[in-house]
Amino acid sequence: MTDTLDPLLRKMRRIATGLLVLMAFLYVLARSFEGGGTIWPWLGAFAEAAMVGALADWFAVTALFRHPLGLPIPHTAIVRKEKERIGAAVASFVRKSFLTPEEVVRQWQDWRPFKKVVRYLSHPAQAKRALHWGLERMPKLLQSSDRETLSRLGASGIRHGAATIPMARLVTILLQGFLKSPGKRSLLAPILGRLGESVTANREWVMDEASKSTKPRKLKLLGLISQAAASAVSGKAVEKLSAELEAASRDENHQLYQKIEDALQETADELETGGGEEWEVLKKKVIDDPETMRTLEEVMDRALRLILESVESLEKDGTLAEWSQVLSNAAARLNEDEARLHLLEERAGELGARFSGRYGAKVEKLINRTVNNWEPDELIARIENQVGADLQFIRVNGTLIGGLVGLLLHGVGILVWG
Repeated sequence: MTDTLDPLLRKMRRIATGLLVLMAFLYVLARSFEGGGTIWPWLGAFAEAAMVGALADWFAVTALFRHPLGLPIPHTAIVRKEKERIGAAVASFVRKSFLTPEEVVRQWQDWRPFKKVVRYLSHPAQAKRALHWGLERMPKLLQSSDRETLSRLGASGIRHGAATIPMARLVTILLQGFLKSPGKRSLLAPILGRLGESVTANREWVMDEASKSTKPRKLKLLGLISQAAASAVSGKAVEKLSAELEAASRDENHQLYQKIEDALQETADELETGGGEEWEVLKKKVIDDPETMRTLEEVMDRALRLILESVESLEKDGTLAEWSQVLSNAAARLNEDEARLHLLEERAGELGARFSGRYGAKVEKLINRTVNNWEPDELIARIENQVGADLQFIRVNGTLIGGLVGLLLHGVGILVWG
């Protein structure tokens, strides 16, 4: 493991060990010339105490990771013996200190990453650089990823999100947005025309369905007469309906549009006032249907394929600069809208808090499991590379502080006992 140690750690080890050797040399030198002058007793006291401090701190630092001198002294090689407990403690510390919903929200509000990103992208040159960076890496990411897994994860996310959305409210918003759209009749016109064609093409089926609603009479003659009348009426009704739909498809001022809009507005009003339980039932049936999941996965797979093709074509067709300008303009407008930007920051912080609250325990288990899977020597090497240099500073400080304490004690001894 020595070859994998950080260069700074190896350097600090050599310095700390070199100081210990130097103090031993000074101690021998001072004892050898102890009677030759007043400086040698002071130097001997300094070196002796420095060696004690150096050896004590060397023992403490070494005992964290291994047995000093290979001797199985109790309460040494702590990291090796307590690897599982250390992993659990680190995991718990990370979760309780950094992944609590309150801490995530506080850190997000202090950091305000959206504001920084928007301010950066509001400059055209920086927006182009960021877009180029993302487009350059996205194809490699998608090609190297398991697209089937990505599609499944995306479909699961959509499914989960749809389950949490109040369906009645969503339908109300969509209906109100459609009714406010100035081009709503232009959207309806081709649909009405296609319906008219469908009614004409399936005239016999429509008439058969209408005649089924006429109950047979007990008297055969009356039954035949009623069915014949129903068929005649149905035939005229079908022809009239087809004609009305065809006329409406060509004239946006047709009265049929107003009737459709009134019906849609009535539906939106009913949903707004608390109706819509049937929409929730319908949504649950759709979400729980296995075919829905398969369809969503297929849509996600096609979307990923389309994204990949679109990204690759941006550089070729020369539209990257135009998209960069669009991105820069959008960021500049958002940067000027402080209220909206603040709202986005709050929503993102809340999302992060929900994520940490939901997955914090899983992150803790992941950290704990990762540490437990490391070999003891690997864990020791990782810890030493992170904090080993600082621990060697402790040895250096212990040597110097010990020497100074030795000088102090020697001086006190002279003052007291002469």
